[in-house]
Amino acid sequence: MAVGIIIPVWNLWENMTLPCLKSLVRHTALSDIHVYLVDNASTDKTASHAEQMGTALFGSGHFTYIRNSENMGFAVACNQGAEQARKDGSEYLLFLNNDTVVTQNWLPPLVRTLENPRVGMAGPLLLYPDKTVQHCGVVFTPMNSVGHIYTYFPPSHYNVLKKRKFRVITGAVLLCRTEQFFALGCFYEGYKNGMEDIDLCYSYAEQGLMQQVVPESIVYHYTSQTPGRLDDDTGLSNGRLLFSRKPHIVPDAHLYYHQDGYVPALTKDFVFYPRLSEEKNKEFNTVVRADYSDDLCREYLAKEPFWYDGYRLLISSLLKQGKAMEAISWNHRLLFYCFSRQNINRFIELAKALNDEKIYRDIERITGEQLAQLDARRQENSKKFAENMHGDSWYDRLLATQELDIDDCGL
Repeated sequence: MAVGIIIPVWNLWENMTLPCLKSLVRHTALSDIHVYLVDNASTDKTASHAEQMGTALFGSGHFTYIRNSENMGFAVACNQGAEQARKDGSEYLLFLNNDTVVTQNWLPPLVRTLENPRVGMAGPLLLYPDKTVQHCGVVFTPMNSVGHIYTYFPPSHYNVLKKRKFRVITGAVLLCRTEQFFALGCFYEGYKNGMEDIDLCYSYAEQGLMQQVVPESIVYHYTSQTPGRLDDDTGLSNGRLLFSRKPHIVPDAHLYYHQDGYVPALTKDFVFYPRLSEEKNKEFNTVVRADYSDDLCREYLAKEPFWYDGYRLLISSLLKQGKAMEAISWNHRLLFYCFSRQNINRFIELAKALNDEKIYRDIERITGEQLAQLDARRQENSKKFAENMHGDSWYDRLLATQELDIDDCGL
């Protein structure tokens, strides 16, 4: 099992890169790996410490430091490391963000997954530092927006632990076969630190190769630490490039959620979101309201984060207790799952309860921008929905769910 681990870096030596390297030493059989640290012209201690420390940690036969004279970007750095790993005879390539920390026995399950020739690439279950899910698969909505499925869910949730394949998984930790990676064109270098992994995964999918998340492999991910990576202008530019290169991307989020027992739905502003079935929703409402406590409500929200009535029950209870800031925090989580006009407006109501003029004005400004965003994108989202879904059996079913977009959801 010769695995070349490619880690592109730009600064963040002490906070990210060094802990990442130390976790690799602690939890990986060094005889199986060779680490290629590709430095995109870092200006911090990476430049002075990385080569010496890497050699000390892994040994000269298992560590290579590659330094660029300028920041070449994520894709170029990954391809550089991959080329060197291929020259050194690595059977597999593993692309690893430096804002990750691996755990015990993380690598063998990924390699075993690639014993299946129909799997193109494999990745671990990625967790946030608070031990909730960051990534267990990437999906596309009926409007072709892209997102991680089951973010912030508990890692023990039965839908998180399902073994299944996706067209796309994240490039934060990505294992593939060396020769197949080069045969399919490597990372496309025209992106600006974003969408490279989606583009690559779709190149595999176009060849009938699906990607798989392996729940037995756990890696912690601090997510998008590179400055500028999530800038709006950069994201829009990368998105346009992705859909120009991959015009036949298939919306699949509604299929995954339906398969898992949820109701794929649309707000009246054509924002996609998943929700509990009416049966499950009534069951949770009945049980929790029969003997209500905030702790019981939190417990059921942990079991099913798509239980939106539960957020409203908890928020209402917290407000009555004068815990407006905690209520705002829970409404923020609700808005993450269901970006609706009603949930945005609720922020204003909660801000008033704080009796803090500065916070109120800040929230008023933010919610105003969010509502303007909904107004600006509604027509575009409606058009994308019609283009992507017309003639599909889900077209009318999804449109019908807009009637569920009400404020009280039966409470």
